[in-house]
Amino acid sequence: MGVASWGDAVSPFCFTGRKPIRRDDSDPTMASYTAGHLGFHGYMRAVDALLHRRLGIGVFDLPDRCWRDAYEDEVSPNDAVAECLEEEGWRG
Repeated sequence: MGVASWGDAVSPFCFTGRKPIRRDDSDPTMASYTAGHLGFHGYMRAVDALLHRRLGIGVFDLPDRCWRDAYEDEVSPNDAVAECLEEEGWRG
C-alpha cells in the first residue's frame, strides 16, 4: 500500500485510497512519543498496527528505535517494520 501523504505537523499521514490516520490520544505513550506532530502520529499508528498484525505486539514492546528518522526519510511503515524486525532477528 502506497503513501498518499506523509503529512506534517498539522496534517495527517495517509495511505493511498484510505482515510487519513487521525490523532488518537487513547494511547498516552503514543501521544507523548509523537509530540503533537500529526503526520508522525499517523505514521506511528500505522507502524504499530503492522506490528500487532504480524507479531501481536506493539511498537513500544520492541527495543528503542529512531522511528522519526524513518518517517523523515519517507521509509514506508511496511519497510520500516520489515527493517526493524530483521535487525532484531525476528523471522516469519
